[in-house]
Amino acid sequence: MTVLTLSIITAASMKALVFFIYFYLYFQYRERFLGYWTLAWGLIFLQSVFLDPFLLDSFRYVSASIFFQITIILTVLLLAQGIGDFVGTKLPLFWIYPTIIMSCIGFIGVSSHWPAMVSILPLMLINGAIYIYTGIVLFKNLKTKGLGKHLIVFIFIIIGLHQLDFPLFRATDMAPWGYLLDAFFRIVLGIGFLLTYFEKTRFDLFTKEENFRLLAENAKDIIFRYRLLPQPCCDYISPATIDITGFEPDEYYHDPDLLFKIIHPDDKRLLRNFTDLIAPQIPVAVRTLKKDDTIIWSEYHIVPLHDQENNLVAVEGIIRDITARKNLEQELFRLDRLNIVGQMAANIGHEIRNPLTTVHGFLQVLGRKPEVASFHDQFKLMVDELDRTNALITEYLSLSKKRITNLTLQNLNRIIHAFSPLLTAHATSSGKKLELDLAELPDFLLDEKEIRQLILNLTQNGLEAMQSGKTLTIRTFLQDNAAVLAIQDQGHGIPPSVLKKVGIPFFTTKESGTGLGVAICYSIASRHRAKIDIATSLTGTTFFIRFNLSE
Repeated sequence: MTVLTLSIITAASMKALVFFIYFYLYFQYRERFLGYWTLAWGLIFLQSVFLDPFLLDSFRYVSASIFFQITIILTVLLLAQGIGDFVGTKLPLFWIYPTIIMSCIGFIGVSSHWPAMVSILPLMLINGAIYIYTGIVLFKNLKTKGLGKHLIVFIFIIIGLHQLDFPLFRATDMAPWGYLLDAFFRIVLGIGFLLTYFEKTRFDLFTKEENFRLLAENAKDIIFRYRLLPQPCCDYISPATIDITGFEPDEYYHDPDLLFKIIHPDDKRLLRNFTDLIAPQIPVAVRTLKKDDTIIWSEYHIVPLHDQENNLVAVEGIIRDITARKNLEQELFRLDRLNIVGQMAANIGHEIRNPLTTVHGFLQVLGRKPEVASFHDQFKLMVDELDRTNALITEYLSLSKKRITNLTLQNLNRIIHAFSPLLTAHATSSGKKLELDLAELPDFLLDEKEIRQLILNLTQNGLEAMQSGKTLTIRTFLQDNAAVLAIQDQGHGIPPSVLKKVGIPFFTTKESGTGLGVAICYSIASRHRAKIDIATSLTGTTFFIRFNLSE
């Protein structure tokens, strides 16, 4: 067996090995650039088996020479295109035209039986240039810094230079060794491709992991992974839990049950464990207890993770703070009820009042007649009930959206001072005190009658919520470009179950209440473009009415 034959067999075997490696990688990962490389190495293998034995000795086989040139040009273009996809660039179109021109010159030279050096030289020049250009592109665009990148760049440039000496080697006794040298370079190139591929894969995985870590750690929602088997534990929970729940991530790692402990006792029936959420895979809203015992609303989105035997081994999910959304829903519900009551008041309030006035007048006239003197108490009771009905209708009319608000420049402190004797009398009659703490305020648009009614309703509720000897405080101050009216009592506070319903028409905790007093206050605030906030604790409740001075 000659050296030439041995070199062809050895090179073909190694090229076949590289081809099958790339074919396996493409079959596993289906990456487009792996497909280009697989096709290129397939052509390199076929060329070494079917074309090289004919052409090393002579170029007199025209068809073989043409196929040889075609495989050479396709190989280099496929490798270059694969590199472009690999690093995220494209093979420039300007390489296509000179490649076609040089190939045509080579085909004409082979068909016209030009000297081998002349016919093959144009093709080798363009191939060498593309190899060198591809190596430079890879060096500039590939972000990895491992051995594979430097090896493949070096070999691309070496092969590009080696293309230029191919015609010279072919005409000498060094042709077999030149062929072996080229085969060696291509084998090293294949190894470099593999190393670069794995280096880039590792780099991409590290980059994605870092990006996902930054995303999870900077997300406003809590992202977590909870393992169920073999022992329940929290594998990961994002730092957002500090802002939302007040607990550190380490506290969840040390206490696997903490994710369930923070759920409000009244809502534990909705979420006994994560498996309750997996079947429907729909978000569940529950109340959550923060570390400082503050109650917030949280929404759980859960995704199950199963093993190969379909056993539930872990869950991943997101916990979102939806307190603001719940408050908005409550506010919209309250406003919707206000609108309904307002429409009722606008449509039927006056119509009911007219016949009631007539009945009221006749009862007063008849009650004075001597013939019915024995029924005086009954007549008085009916008149009192009509007065009470009329007062209720007046409250309805206060909720009407069609009510005309007469806004004029007024001073809130002046209104309170003028109204304070009546408020003080109410407080004194029930054994309580009234204090005023009024800061200087500018004049702004107010309806004095409505503001009086708002203050009266809230002070009346505050006085009724306190025991004898306690003090009701009315304060005014400026805060964030708003004039604030604060009415503070020293009662026992408002329970959470009641607080979320405050302001809804017809909701009341009083035995003889109508449930319209606070609703009227919200309606008045809405017409003044003001906002009502409530702060409550076991030591009392404060209603804050904030009038925006910028409007």
